Amino acid sequence: MKQTREKLRELDKEALIDSVLLFQGRVSELERQVRELKKLLGLSSDLPAKTPQNSSIPAGQSRKAEKPPKPRRKRGAKMGHKGKNRRRSEADEIIECRVAVCSDCGEDLSAVSQRRVGSRQVIDIPPIQPVVREAWRYEATCPCCGKVQSATYPAGFEKGRMFGDRLEKVVIYLHHAHPLSYQRVQHIFRDLFGLPVSQGGLVNVVKRHQKTLTKAAESIRQQVKRAPVVGSDETGARIAGKNCWQWVFQTPEWVYLRMHRRRGAEVIKAVMEDSHPLVWVSDLASAQLCHPADQLQICLSHQVRNLQYCVDAYRCAWAYRMQQLFYRAMRLVKWRDRIAATHYQQQVADIEQKLDELLNQYPNNPESQGLRRRYLKHRQNILVFLYHRGVPPTNNASEQALRNSVIYRKVTGGFRTDWGANMYADILSILETARRQRRNFFDILTAIFSDQPAFATISE
Repeated sequence: MKQTREKLRELDKEALIDSVLLFQGRVSELERQVRELKKLLGLSSDLPAKTPQNSSIPAGQSRKAEKPPKPRRKRGAKMGHKGKNRRRSEADEIIECRVAVCSDCGEDLSAVSQRRVGSRQVIDIPPIQPVVREAWRYEATCPCCGKVQSATYPAGFEKGRMFGDRLEKVVIYLHHAHPLSYQRVQHIFRDLFGLPVSQGGLVNVVKRHQKTLTKAAESIRQQVKRAPVVGSDETGARIAGKNCWQWVFQTPEWVYLRMHRRRGAEVIKAVMEDSHPLVWVSDLASAQLCHPADQLQICLSHQVRNLQYCVDAYRCAWAYRMQQLFYRAMRLVKWRDRIAATHYQQQVADIEQKLDELLNQYPNNPESQGLRRRYLKHRQNILVFLYHRGVPPTNNASEQALRNSVIYRKVTGGFRTDWGANMYADILSILETARRQRRNFFDILTAIFSDQPAFATISE
């Protein structure tokens, strides 16, 4: 029913309220019908979808677009660039290609002095054959006292052990560093090495070193606890048919991972115990806000992506200016040691001022308004990295430490047992720590398996 201004003025307050509520209900119903019709017709929404590029959605949940074919590049170095070739290695075998006869007259040239005019190298792998080592134990009767004396087996021939150290390290490396199931590892040993191994035998190889690897991972945890700056993050994990969480606590040199049933703050308390870092780097998950550090640096990568959605969806100038301010702050910290200290402090003060000016403005869309409320609440946690050396502006290092775990989860589907999940976390802690310190993973395992102090080959 069409209402005129005169008729509306004649209505009392209650009647006007009833009319407004009626119209709101009709509008909501019409909007619902429009959404359903658009869904049936396959029409896109007015707002763009949230993707890993404009939100905190994990990269693995996005649909990858088809890339156009790239034009074939011309071989060799670009104009003005110095070319690079593979560095030659020291040859283990040399094949001399000498001229035997003259192709024109047939003269024998084998005794003629010849000069070398070129060389080529080919790198190959010799046939891989397993070596079976068998130890024979003897006993003898002492001719003096008559007692029987028995020899002992050397190290590596413990009771119940079937495989040597090098083979066991290969099993651990393939199963955990390159997320391969036990079945695939079994096929590799059968097809590549000609060695039939049961899956149960491979499981026993990993399980036999559980205590040793747990001890090494514990030493990493102690190093993380003593660090002044700690980054943390978590990702989902599937253990024995239940949804769990894999946590990471990391520094530039140490990475410690922990499996847990919960995503709560009790995990941080259990790992960090009574330690008190200077700065905690993380996202704004509720559990991460219960950190034990003096200060919190929130991940600006997450905030930049969230602001990008406001730019894409609403063409929000406030979000764009805030995003550019974050980029400027992240660029400035890279120049800290290359510009004068006074100039650096001036730039920091200017960034602080512009941040306050933007926070005093009120954007005109709900997404930006929510981000503004978030930044007002965590104002003191946005630019901590500008004042403390060693504090990164993002939590990308934690996400990179979890990358192998995400791949492992997608390839294998999860863990069947709790001990397998905990073992994986311990081994990945060792592997990621070795990578950050640019150490050989096999050398680290050798040190651990030989009963040396945990991480004896890693500089502490």
